[in-house]
Amino acid sequence: MILQFAKIPPPIGGISIHVKRLLDSLEKEPRIKAEVLDYSKEKNLFDILRKIFNSKIIHIHLSKKKHRLFMVCLFKVLFKKVIVTYHGKYDFENNLDILSLRLCDAAIVLNQFSYNHALKKLAKHNKIYQIGAFIPPQENSITPLIFTLKERIVLLKKKCEIIFSANASGYVLDSFGKEIYMGSELLNFFGDNKNLGLIFSDPSGAYANFFIENNIEVPGNVLIINESHDFVNVLKYSDALIRATTMDGDSLSVKEALYYGLPVFASDVVDRPDGVILFSELYELSNKLNALKNPLPKVLPENNYNAILKLYKSILKN
Repeated sequence: MILQFAKIPPPIGGISIHVKRLLDSLEKEPRIKAEVLDYSKEKNLFDILRKIFNSKIIHIHLSKKKHRLFMVCLFKVLFKKVIVTYHGKYDFENNLDILSLRLCDAAIVLNQFSYNHALKKLAKHNKIYQIGAFIPPQENSITPLIFTLKERIVLLKKKCEIIFSANASGYVLDSFGKEIYMGSELLNFFGDNKNLGLIFSDPSGAYANFFIENNIEVPGNVLIINESHDFVNVLKYSDALIRATTMDGDSLSVKEALYYGLPVFASDVVDRPDGVILFSELYELSNKLNALKNPLPKVLPENNYNAILKLYKSILKN
């Protein structure tokens, strides 16, 4: 059995959606059994132990360095094959990251930057895999937006020339004290560009609370969705995506937007897929909107499920 040690929705986030889609795809494999141990929800000790001891492969999706290293060590002591996906951009200079990288049986990194730095830390390179996080959504599993949200989006579309979407998994600061998802900067930009509209996906509600607590006015051309919802539906109402972040991995929302044929504007903080329009500062967007006047070539992102499945099968054979 393959055990995903990870969170699944709710809450909705890039990693949890990735794991959910991975599990949904694995369900169709006749000779592979897969389960999830959601460490944020699982309370039954018997079920936890059953899942761990019945598994041959444990695939860890943890962001906290100490917790990730501890779980790698624990599962290795229990003679499990351990795969770690490093969701983000990693230079592997932190000793905790280096140790987890060296101890696991296979490491999945999401971008070229992380791959190049991981190679420097290992004598044997054959256990490092650069595999993106994108697995296409299954249309029948997409939860529709509630009627009141649809109404608000339709009203926004009527009064704005172009509707952009952006999302944030929460109000989070980077190591320099800057907002990772640049929510405040987005409000300022759209406040200065009233002809443009923004649907800001904030399923945790953390950003909405931050704006209220700090008396930050939300412009009338910005709609914040601060409840659980499927971001794919937001993309379907949008003309383009803005991925404004100070750091990133392999953004699921970027790949989803490309999958549905939307133009994508993204901050130049990590290697991005072909076809993405890059910016260094948010104000640069004003000069890049001409790209929307002409149809952009459609770039279909790769479905990474098969690469992950191939890795699973190679480890199961051993």
